[in-house]
Amino acid sequence: MISHRIKVEAVEVRTDSGICPGMAKIQQGETFTLGARTPEGTGICANALGAIYPMALAMRLTDRMEWETKDYFDIICPHGGVTYRITRVRETA
Repeated sequence: MISHRIKVEAVEVRTDSGICPGMAKIQQGETFTLGARTPEGTGICANALGAIYPMALAMRLTDRMEWETKDYFDIICPHGGVTYRITRVRETA
């Protein structure tokens, strides 16, 4: 069974402070990894996770498809303040 880990990076935060005004206070450059378990605490905002999860799940369970034109997808959080970039984590043997 294929199961890639997914790197999630906050590539843009559209506030003067560079910090998301939401409860999670995400800052540009923060990274998270989605895998079999995703911890609470230093993890991603729950609202943003809901927006990211469908594509992240598809990426976790498949290899790169021929229609994918880039190695990543950018997803904007539901509140519009943060753009997250998701990529497959390349496993090294």
